[in-house]
Amino acid sequence: MEPPWPLLGLGVCALLLGLPRARGACQQPPRFAFAEPPLPLAESYAEGTTLRYRCRPGYRPAVGKSPVVTCLSNSEWSADLDFCIGKSCAPPEIENGNFDYTTDLQLGATITYTCNVGYRLVGMPSAQCVVRGNEVSWDNTPYCTIIPCSPPPVIQNGQLFSDNRDFVYGMAVTYSCNKGFSLIGDATIHCTTDDNLEGVWSSPAPECKTVRCENPEVKNGNRLSGFDTEHTYKDTVTFACKPGYLMKGASVVTCEADSTWKPPLPTCDPVYCGPAPRFPFAEAEMAVGNSSLAGTRLRYLCKPGFTEASGKSSVVTCLTDTTWSADPDFCIRQQCPPPTIENGDVIADNFLFETIVTFTCHPGYELKRSSSAKCVASGKGVAWDTAFPYCESGANMVTVGIFPLLLTMLVMNL
Repeated sequence: MEPPWPLLGLGVCALLLGLPRARGACQQPPRFAFAEPPLPLAESYAEGTTLRYRCRPGYRPAVGKSPVVTCLSNSEWSADLDFCIGKSCAPPEIENGNFDYTTDLQLGATITYTCNVGYRLVGMPSAQCVVRGNEVSWDNTPYCTIIPCSPPPVIQNGQLFSDNRDFVYGMAVTYSCNKGFSLIGDATIHCTTDDNLEGVWSSPAPECKTVRCENPEVKNGNRLSGFDTEHTYKDTVTFACKPGYLMKGASVVTCEADSTWKPPLPTCDPVYCGPAPRFPFAEAEMAVGNSSLAGTRLRYLCKPGFTEASGKSSVVTCLTDTTWSADPDFCIRQQCPPPTIENGDVIADNFLFETIVTFTCHPGYELKRSSSAKCVASGKGVAWDTAFPYCESGANMVTVGIFPLLLTMLVMNL
C-alpha cells in the first residue's frame, strides 16, 4: 500500500517536516515521481541515515548521480536532483509513413504520425510514450494504407484496358474507341488524390464521338498538308496563299470535337503595289496601271545611252508588303571612245554618256573648231556629238597670212 503523503516535485533536495522532532532526526523520507524509497518506512530516522531509492517503472538511473538519500544534522534529507530519468521509447516503425516530434522520445513525449503521398492514416494521428509494465512504449501505433479510387467510368462506343479490379493511388487506365469513333479527352487517366484522404481520377473519362469536318477550301490558297478529302478529330490542314495574296488568320487549322475547324479557316486577300517605279536610266517594257497585284513582274529596258549592268536583273517585282523590289542601278551609262588631240589636251573626268569634254592646245598652237564635245546616244550605242578640233602651229599662221599681201604689192608695181 502506498504511503499517504503526496509526491514531491522534481528538483526537491530535502523534505522538511512540520511536526516537532528531535534535533538531528529526520521524519519519513521524501517521495519522488521517478523513484521510491525502500520499505518498510520508519516514523523517524537518525542523523546520518542513508536510504537507497529504486527507480520507478518507466525510469532508469541517471549516469553520474547517486540514488542515495541522507538524513542531515539539520533534520532535512539531501539527494541528487533527478537521479532517475525517464526511459526512451524506440522510434516507431510506420510503413509508407513517418512521424514528427519536437523533443526527445523519453517517457511522456508525444509524436505525430503522417503518411506518404497516396496513403492515408488509419488510427490516431498522435501517440505518447507511456509505461507498460516496467518498460515504456507508444500508447498506439496507426498504419498507412494506400488510397483507393472508385472504379473508372464505363464509356459508350468504347472500352477501357486494365488488369486490375481494385484501383488505388498511382494506377492508370487507358480507353479506346470502337471503329468509326474518335476519342475526345484524355485516353489515359490516373488514380490520384487532392486531400490525401480520398482517391479521385485525374480527369473525366473521355468520350467516343463521331467527328467529321468538312473538306476545307481557301480561295486563292493552296494546301501544304492534309490532302485527304475526309477529316476527323485532331486532323490538321496547313495552307499557304498563292503569289499576290496575303494570309489573314492561322495557316494551320485542326478538326475539333464539334466537327468544326479551329481556328477558323484563313482568307487569302489580294495585295497590290502602287504605280510602277520610275528610273532615270530605264523604262518599263509594258505599261501598267496605278496598281499591280503582288507577284507582278515587270521587265525594264535600258534607255539610250545606258546598258545592262553585269550580274543585275532588270526585272522589278511587286512584293506582299506592297513595295516594289529592284536591283540598284541595273542599267549603267555607256562610254564613248576616249578622244585625242595632237599638240593639245582633253579635259574630262570620264567619257561616259552625257559627259562633256573640253579641248585645249599646247603653247604656240591655236585651237581650230569647237572647244568641247559631248558624249550622246547614237543608235544602240554612244558617240561624240561633233568632230574633234585640231591645234594649228603659229608659224603656219604667219606664212599663210603674208602671201596675199606680197601678191597685191606685185600687181600694183606692174
